[in-house]
Amino acid sequence: MDSAAILVVDAERFPHETVEGETVVIDSVNGHLFLLTGLGPWLWKRMMRGGTIEAVIDEVKLRYGDGAVEATREFLLALVGAEMLRAGNPTDVVPDDPEQIYPDAFIPPQLEKYDDIADIIAMDPIHDVDPDAGWPRRQDSSAKNPRNDP
Repeated sequence: MDSAAILVVDAERFPHETVEGETVVIDSVNGHLFLLTGLGPWLWKRMMRGGTIEAVIDEVKLRYGDGAVEATREFLLALVGAEMLRAGNPTDVVPDDPEQIYPDAFIPPQLEKYDDIADIIAMDPIHDVDPDAGWPRRQDSSAKNPRNDP
């Protein structure tokens, strides 16, 4: 991947919604569900405006320092690998969005992929979900399920 190539989120294929700092993305072609956390939602919104990987990394580096560069690069390349970013052209690049505010602290961006959302949809959101990690992470199977208690 040419780091100088203009990329933009493929919003037609990947509808998304950000709720309470996490972005949920669905691949409308194969049904995979993605969860973006840390700086991931900010980077997703940033890539909606188009740009090059290097330009976005430079923005993040300017704000958070050298320590943020590698995690940001790996995340953006993971988006490319998942085909979530498509090739763009100069007309896809939108100027800065004054409403896109940087988070106060750098939390490494994470891209979680769920291949079988049927299992997630079938989970009981009260009893099957890990209480510490939240939905859509299943509770450890060795933990007691309150529905099965005598």
